[in-house]
Amino acid sequence: MIESKTWITSDIHFHHHNILKFCAGTRPYADTDEMNEVIISQWNSMISPIDKVYILGDVAFGDVQKATRIINRCHGEKVLITGNHDIKHLKERMFRNCFTEVYDYHAFNYKGEYIVLFHYPMWEWDQMHRGSIHFHGHLHARPCGVDGRIMDVSMDGNNCTPYLLDNLIKVMLKNPVRAHYGD
Repeated sequence: MIESKTWITSDIHFHHHNILKFCAGTRPYADTDEMNEVIISQWNSMISPIDKVYILGDVAFGDVQKATRIINRCHGEKVLITGNHDIKHLKERMFRNCFTEVYDYHAFNYKGEYIVLFHYPMWEWDQMHRGSIHFHGHLHARPCGVDGRIMDVSMDGNNCTPYLLDNLIKVMLKNPVRAHYGD
């Protein structure tokens, strides 16, 4: 029996022309068609249809039907943590149906670790002082200036591919636990 894996990413920005300008160093593509196809190819070479993928926002731009078609080409059970660029598309049932679950904020236990997901980096997050891990997007791999077990998981930090969650947790557990402000 094949065991499923859990992946995490953010800020895919399918069909977003300006992302090629804003993130030229990490998205060296001639146009969004090339970018979209490279991302899908890399995604599907890593992720199987039975895997779970947490997407921490900013999935796609433009026409909702195009966005829906491209997301449905990506393997895996997709869980969306809403980003600032997803609000408009989520009003459409066809887009929302691309995801098994949709949250604004999501916290859960994963293999004994408490994980907090949000599109934006937070200064403090639930159970931070007890060693919880906060994954976020929005910064496109730029540092957030917050110490502790926190990391931006945008595609721009990983060659436009999702991260394997188990690998990131190992990295995060090496970081110090951050105390509450004033503690």
